[in-house]
Amino acid sequence: MAATEQPKPELKRSVGLVSLTLIAAGGILGSGWLFSPLLTAQLAGPASIVAWVIGAVAMLLLAFSFAEVASVLPVAGGIARIPRYTHGDITAVVIGWTAWVGYCTQAPIEVAVVIRYASETWPALVTNTASGTLSDLGYTMAAVMLIVFVLINAVSAAAFARVNSTITWLKFALPLIIAITFIASRFDTENFSSAGGFAPFGWQGIFSAVSTGGIIFALIGFRHAIDMAGETRNPSRNVPLALIFGLLIPLFIYIALQVAFIGALPASELNNGWTGIEAAHGLGPLAAVSMTLGVSWLTAAVYGGALIGPTGGALVATGSNARLAYALARNRFLPNFVAHITMRGVPIYALLLNLVLGFIMLLALTFDNIVAINSAAIVLSFSIGPMAVLALRKQMPNVAQRFNIPFPRFVATLGFIVAALIIYWSGWTSILVLLGIITIAILVLFFKRLVIEKKPLSSFDAREGLWLLPFVGSLTLVSWLGNFGGTGTIPFGWDILLLVVLMLFNFKIANWCALDNDKARIYREAHKPPPGAEFDEPP
Repeated sequence: MAATEQPKPELKRSVGLVSLTLIAAGGILGSGWLFSPLLTAQLAGPASIVAWVIGAVAMLLLAFSFAEVASVLPVAGGIARIPRYTHGDITAVVIGWTAWVGYCTQAPIEVAVVIRYASETWPALVTNTASGTLSDLGYTMAAVMLIVFVLINAVSAAAFARVNSTITWLKFALPLIIAITFIASRFDTENFSSAGGFAPFGWQGIFSAVSTGGIIFALIGFRHAIDMAGETRNPSRNVPLALIFGLLIPLFIYIALQVAFIGALPASELNNGWTGIEAAHGLGPLAAVSMTLGVSWLTAAVYGGALIGPTGGALVATGSNARLAYALARNRFLPNFVAHITMRGVPIYALLLNLVLGFIMLLALTFDNIVAINSAAIVLSFSIGPMAVLALRKQMPNVAQRFNIPFPRFVATLGFIVAALIIYWSGWTSILVLLGIITIAILVLFFKRLVIEKKPLSSFDAREGLWLLPFVGSLTLVSWLGNFGGTGTIPFGWDILLLVVLMLFNFKIANWCALDNDKARIYREAHKPPPGAEFDEPP
């Protein structure tokens, strides 16, 4: 009698549209809403509202690109897997590793924020309330939280989605309640024109607010829906809709909070200008304003949001990053065991690897260092979306379920330029961090392929990776000579124009570097199951 055939472990398509939208929205509504109203107002004044709109348009351009790409190739850990299908190994290792390193910082950032806020009622969690440095008890609590997030994700993607959905509905409610209460209690329209006018620092202040005021840090969380595409039902419909709605809903909440915060500021706070406003409360700027309003219960709501928001963000980041590490292992950029899938459809070793790395970062790096790595590394990985749109239209022209973005070449080109500008706006220090990560990623690839696997140099897809040289070189040069942490040699405005022109040429080079159709098909075929049926239809 033949033995009963055991089912193979596979990633399960168990996440629906609402859950996927809440995963994207939950990634955006992390800790950002707690501090971004103050930071953006300090940098741009009332024009911080414009900065939010610019940030949203930038992210929508990228989201549209990824929506089309994910509808064609709905794979787990898409930001790491898709570059190999379109531009080969060197591109994939640079994009994948930078995204992975950035993702590894996300959960530690959110956990550190939770513990800092919790120290308001439990001071023993930190050694210094001003710096927020964690104590031994604080590190122990951080480790426990990171382990709990792994355990929730280890049950199944569906269980993770259910827990996240519950948390995200609360994350929608609390900031809206705070915004409405601010507006109802005190809303001074003169705040929008005093202390230098609506845009006291001009366009440079607005662009600074977009990059360093927490806007990109917040909105970039929509990426988690891309990484969960391999576990989504009907991905050609659900992924694009989840990306768009998962971005627009939190955007409405952020703008409402920003408007409410500016209008609720006491006039005395603006005596020293917008750079002089402070958050004289341990729970941050929103709690400080609520205290001046005399609404005691509102401070409790801010405190609840300070714990729930980052907790939900860390939960989403933990699950998303596991799919990214899994994707890197499928690309053979990490050990094969990292790609192991449990019978529940969970990349368990990827979860454990990221848990260890995340806690090491929390122990070894300062909070500011972790945030710098996060912003620089993740944004670089977004450049692959616009590149992949045009590459896949050539490599896979007849895909019935494609989500067709209008004017694809125009949208993709703008998205590529936006990604480069955001990297530039993040500052010279972030560029240096980025160069270090890229160097390490390429060295790891060469060591693994040449020494361990003994592959020839011809296996590296060198031609397809050539676009990285002018792209990274342009960013490095303009950042060094520019106005965001650089020498300021190039006047403001001309630096942005120069980068835009350089990126137009770089985008043409990136399109030329795409894999030819036959090689792209071979790479897609090589990545079919096992372990799981990751494409709705064989490409």
